[in-house]
Amino acid sequence: MKKILFALPLLSLCFVACDPAEEEAPAMPKSVSSEELKSVVTIQQVVKNQNKIRVTTTPSTFVHVCDQDGNLLASGTDCDIIGIPPLTEIVVKSRNLDGSEAVVKQPVSITEYVDVPAIYSNLFGSSFTQQVWTWDTSGGVVMGNGAYMEGTADFQNRWWNIAPADLQGQCDEKGYPNDGLDATMTFILAGKKFETSSGRKGTISWDLTNIVKEGWSQGKLTFNNAVPLLGIQFNGGGAPFYEYDILHMDGEKLCICAPEPGAGDWGTAWFWNFAVKK
Repeated sequence: MKKILFALPLLSLCFVACDPAEEEAPAMPKSVSSEELKSVVTIQQVVKNQNKIRVTTTPSTFVHVCDQDGNLLASGTDCDIIGIPPLTEIVVKSRNLDGSEAVVKQPVSITEYVDVPAIYSNLFGSSFTQQVWTWDTSGGVVMGNGAYMEGTADFQNRWWNIAPADLQGQCDEKGYPNDGLDATMTFILAGKKFETSSGRKGTISWDLTNIVKEGWSQGKLTFNNAVPLLGIQFNGGGAPFYEYDILHMDGEKLCICAPEPGAGDWGTAWFWNFAVKK
């Protein structure tokens, strides 16, 4: 079958490195140069300045299509791709029998992203660049604990809540004095990085298919190399929480939850309420 539609999983953060050796793809029957591959491949935007890209080959040639960072977008002879921001370049590769590669690169200019999963604008802002988050004080509770897989994102049915006025005392006590009400964390799309105002830096990833309970969570959000604001186990000696369930996320507010080790339904979990900094 000639046509293979784009292979990028829209509801998952997990990208595959564009390493043709990892793909079960046919090698070229004869070695071709990058210049020869260029004469075979056509890369075009379906609509000018949009992120829908069509890659075709004539004569039909199996290729790998990647973005500028090496993330595999599709494999096939003809590929339709919805590019995830930021997308600045399309890279097409073909593997030769001797293990060498022919590579074609083409810059793309994108001013309008369409059909991009909502999590990108929710976390990084409508401009798909970066967004600054801080504590959400609007409901009178910034964080607390309660029953895992129970209750709601607005802190109903919780056991112990921390009011905005009490947050700084908890931060001081737990050794995170700079994570108080004025603290921020910035989510940066380029590299999917995050930085806190106190200087912690790391990356974020997510899996929206990892739902612990239907109707309660929307997937997992993972912080790598550093924790978000006061992202620690209060009952666990301050051990860091890196993986969180997403309970609410709408581009203005974010509520996440982390269970204590071994906690199941109705076990002890911790909850954080954040909002976009105005």
